[in-house]
Amino acid sequence: QQQTQLAATEPNFDFTVEAKQINLNHQNVSAVTVNFYEMDVELLFSRNPFVQQFKGQFSSIRPNQSLVVNLKANEAADGKQGKNGTDASQAKSGSRVIPLPEALRNKNVLVEVVAAGQTKTQAYYSHSLAIQVIENYGQVKVTHLTTAKPVSKAYVKVYAQMADGQVKFYKDGYTDLRGRFDYASLNTNDLDVATKFSVLVMSEEHGALVREAAPPKR
Repeated sequence: QQQTQLAATEPNFDFTVEAKQINLNHQNVSAVTVNFYEMDVELLFSRNPFVQQFKGQFSSIRPNQSLVVNLKANEAADGKQGKNGTDASQAKSGSRVIPLPEALRNKNVLVEVVAAGQTKTQAYYSHSLAIQVIENYGQVKVTHLTTAKPVSKAYVKVYAQMADGQVKFYKDGYTDLRGRFDYASLNTNDLDVATKFSVLVMSEEHGALVREAAPPKR
């Protein structure tokens, strides 16, 4: 019970980014700073394929846009507040929807939220792609998000994590007329020691998206 009470007084927040907006849940946080960084998806993917948040790569870069969001109006107002604006018996919590800045809604951006000494990040990809990973056959199927039509000639870049933990470039190419790409097959034995794949799909017309995939079952 003491642990639960202490947890209720701890500042905390979490968020997701989808449909051109940030969905923020918060507890005992009066305001957050939101930073937006435009991303070169292929460059960042090549540097760190299995960490889509890219947090460390932006630590010395000024954000393209930044805003401060006051959350006090969303806090639960029940109970008497303590010196830190919180009460041990009643967590001040709430949620807030924050639209992406209009100038960045059709771009790939890293969203960084800073509050109460914490920094959390999430990548947002502006795209109209639907990707189906068919792991049993080592294939990805790329279609348009709304029409479900195959997306051909989309560029696909694949990195693999090996059994020893090493991450290396695996293969690249383009989706065929069916919108399919074989991410696993090679003329080497690398597939035998690959434990996980990270797959970047890029289309000039439909945007970019990253998916992780398992090797085909043997």
